[in-house]
Amino acid sequence: MLRILIVVTCIKISTLASAQSKGTTSFDEDANSDEPDHPIPMESIQGVAGQKAILPCNIQPRESNDAVSMVLWFKEDSGEPLYSYDARSRLFGKAKLWSAPNFWGHRASFRANPPAQLTVQDLQQSDEGVYRCRVDFRNSPTRNLKVNLTVIVPPAKPIIYDAKRRDMSKLLEAYPEGADLFLVCEVHGGKPRPQVSWYLESQNIYASTEIRETQGPNGEINVVTISNVTVKALTRRQHHAKLSCRANNTQLAPPPTTTIVIELNMKPLKVEILGKDQILSAGKMYDVRCQSIGSKPAAVLTWWKSSKQLKGLRDKKNDGMSLLQFTPTVEDEGKFLVCRAENPKLPEAGIEDRWKLQVHFAPIASLKIGSTLNPKNIKEGSDVYFECNIRANPKLNKLAWFHEKEQLHHNVTAGVVLSDHSLVLQSITRESAGGYTCMAANVEGRAKSNVVNLEVMFAPVCKHVLNSGGGWRQQNATPPPFNMPEEVHGALKHETISLVCEVEASPTNVTFHWTFNSSGDLSDIPSTKYTNEGTTSRLNYTPLTDMDYGVLGCWASNAVGHSKQPCLYQVIAAGRPYPLQNCTTYNLNGSWVRISCVEGYDGGLPQKFVAIVGKRRLESPNPYWEFQMLKPAKVALYAVNAKGSSEPYSIEVVLKGVAKFTGESTSSVDMSPILIGLGGTATGLGLIVTGVLMALWRRHAATPAKPKPPQQPSIATFAGKGEEEDGNPDLIPTTALTNHLTDRKLPRYGSLPRRPRQLEGREMSHDVLEDSDYPRASPNTFYSLQRPHSESISRSIQESCI
Repeated sequence: MLRILIVVTCIKISTLASAQSKGTTSFDEDANSDEPDHPIPMESIQGVAGQKAILPCNIQPRESNDAVSMVLWFKEDSGEPLYSYDARSRLFGKAKLWSAPNFWGHRASFRANPPAQLTVQDLQQSDEGVYRCRVDFRNSPTRNLKVNLTVIVPPAKPIIYDAKRRDMSKLLEAYPEGADLFLVCEVHGGKPRPQVSWYLESQNIYASTEIRETQGPNGEINVVTISNVTVKALTRRQHHAKLSCRANNTQLAPPPTTTIVIELNMKPLKVEILGKDQILSAGKMYDVRCQSIGSKPAAVLTWWKSSKQLKGLRDKKNDGMSLLQFTPTVEDEGKFLVCRAENPKLPEAGIEDRWKLQVHFAPIASLKIGSTLNPKNIKEGSDVYFECNIRANPKLNKLAWFHEKEQLHHNVTAGVVLSDHSLVLQSITRESAGGYTCMAANVEGRAKSNVVNLEVMFAPVCKHVLNSGGGWRQQNATPPPFNMPEEVHGALKHETISLVCEVEASPTNVTFHWTFNSSGDLSDIPSTKYTNEGTTSRLNYTPLTDMDYGVLGCWASNAVGHSKQPCLYQVIAAGRPYPLQNCTTYNLNGSWVRISCVEGYDGGLPQKFVAIVGKRRLESPNPYWEFQMLKPAKVALYAVNAKGSSEPYSIEVVLKGVAKFTGESTSSVDMSPILIGLGGTATGLGLIVTGVLMALWRRHAATPAKPKPPQQPSIATFAGKGEEEDGNPDLIPTTALTNHLTDRKLPRYGSLPRRPRQLEGREMSHDVLEDSDYPRASPNTFYSLQRPHSESISRSIQESCI
């Protein structure tokens, strides 16, 4: 049995060796055999270098019971197989695969499942050629198929250059809007020669193409395909558009493409100032905004007024917006505010928006005197006009004129004429001098013009006179004396008084002279007796006799003319007033006290009455006071006139009861009701006697007197010691004054005046002479030396009763 198995095995081995030898001989024979009667079918296949290629091979047997035994691949006439698929041994149910390592190696793989095909990866140009597929079946005859493999070599990726031969793939370049774009596309290699084309987005652009051959460093020939393209007049629609260069030589693979993105610098499309319809007010701050669109990069916004650039603020939140904080002035009315938008890359493509400003402002007034007038030569009686030039927006709703602080109104009768923007003053006087202004107003406010000072030339007029002399100044009078009216001056014989004459005049270069009028005789005062200084003249006058009392006149003149009326000074005989008499004190209520006295002779001048209580000084026009006291005190009472003060009358004031003192009493006496009754009875009898005497005097005065011939007036001095202090004032004889302007004699009276009639009942302070508001008589008013006779009689009776 063992011998049989060994024999069978040997037979099989011999058979396989014979078959192998026979098969090799058949490969060679098949490879070299010509089958003119049976041509081998050929199929053309294209592959792209670097990609895979599929070589088809039909291995489907004709008979269903047949099967593939082996598949072999050959290239062209080569007798050596490049790839084999051996399915003869099916011990494990798998075919044996083999690839020539020096040709395809691991790049090739065969798939037996229908449709059977050989896949070659990473095609190389050397893979191109004609391949034969031989299929051996178990029972059927061998089948041969040919495949013509063409390997396409794609070109290199295109390179795009600009006109300066800069690689656009490495350069970010922006082109001005409207410019022409010139580019060059270069494609190296490619088999077959590639077709180079340009595309703007999806639109094909015509471009010229040329082929250039260059020799490489190893002597190889390199083919370069060059294409030039020009995109004319770039528009903003082409901003961020894609421009591509394609090199195409096969449909089996996408063409190599290089794409660039067009970047444009675009000019601003629009610039606008927001809120241009508003009306501005001068001096008020406004936020003005300007907006620009369409610029790439964002526009730079600048503000301009006239040719001057203003500083604006860029809005950080929104490019293309600028804020200007603008405060208009009066001068900005009608001017243009400009917002200019410029692309920094396109400086010549700027645009701007203009706003004509409407600025409302309060009036601006400028006043000037009429151009036809000489402001240095305007005299009283002339006509003057002023012009008020006004600049205002909106129009005026009011125009007013002022002289100093007083508003002027249209009054033709008063010579004030207002018309449009002018003021006419007709027949001006010296009171018309001073500062003039015009005031204009509208809805924005009001404003006054500059002050124009009007100087009016006029002849001298009396301003005021001062009595700066007098013996009382050296008496250290307590309290200070009472200043008398400026036209009446009291002086004793041999007493020097200083008369100061001050005038108003324009021009102020003034000359003076003084006159004296006594009883109608007018005489000039020698120039050596007075001094002149500017608009003031000073005369030191000393009456020596009765004939030296009268009226002194101060005359002045300048380039315009002479004063129409002189400054008059009436010099009368006068002295200090007599002390008060019969002073009585009453305790009114609690701490309130009333003191009443009887006045004495006033010395020929107006007098007032002063009470000194501790450090308090109480003045009264009448000898009557009411004041409050907290404790008993001694009160000193005085009568005061311009010549000085009387002797003091002292009285002790208590807060209970009623005391009456005369003379220098310093104590208070409580009076019983009986004494008060007796005093009241005596007072009543005194009043009855006084009434009877007054009735007799009136009847006597009503009797017509016989006219007496004129005689020279004389002024008697007071009787008593020195003829100045103790004389009876009722014994002063009549004095007559003559008005030297009209040469008309004044009536004669029998006594000196106690006070000027216009000052009766008025309280006058000790500084009345310096008070410019103190009422004065007209300069041409002569003060008579009249003293009512009834007052003298009453005073005599009163004194006798005391």
